[in-house]
Amino acid sequence: MPPKGLAGWLGAALLPVVMSSCGQQPAAVTYKPSLTYTRWAPDPKAMAGPEPGYKPEFTGLTGADVAQATPAIDASGSSWLIDVTFTPRGKQLFAVLTRANVAACAGDVATSQDAQCAQRHLAIWLDLTETDVDNWDKPDYVAAVSGPFDLKCLARQPTTVVCGKLVSDPITLEEIDGGVAEISGNFTQATADQIAFALNSRSG
Repeated sequence: MPPKGLAGWLGAALLPVVMSSCGQQPAAVTYKPSLTYTRWAPDPKAMAGPEPGYKPEFTGLTGADVAQATPAIDASGSSWLIDVTFTPRGKQLFAVLTRANVAACAGDVATSQDAQCAQRHLAIWLDLTETDVDNWDKPDYVAAVSGPFDLKCLARQPTTVVCGKLVSDPITLEEIDGGVAEISGNFTQATADQIAFALNSRSG
């Protein structure tokens, strides 16, 4: 059964999940990554990254809009996810964003190439900054920052190394207005636990 809503963001009732037993702070966690959601804005100078010809644009939706985050494993038992419930503000904003994604290039993404435009994606990042976006015309910089997120690199906050920050760049299949989603992003159990803990520590 194909996923509904946003590929990489699945309705909580869509897939059975097995919750992580780690309900408390992961051991020895001091670094708490910040989750950020971006749309893609046209930019002729931005020719690198996941969506050539576009650069990230902050949406205002962040980890602070997550009311609860829980590590989970998918139905196959092979991939770790983060099951999230948005705050009322987050629920409303996520619905607006996913509705706009679909409207950007309507159609069935499974059968129409025209329905797969960059503006139909909603990217998820860890610790993406305005400085990163300002440097989106630099191919080497973009290649590094849009690589898969690297928690160890980000935690060190190096001054001379650009760390990978991209969690995923899923395409929106339909508007999601229920306020519940799942984030997938090549997580191990440890990274899913750490990111979920960081999200929970910013909620409430």
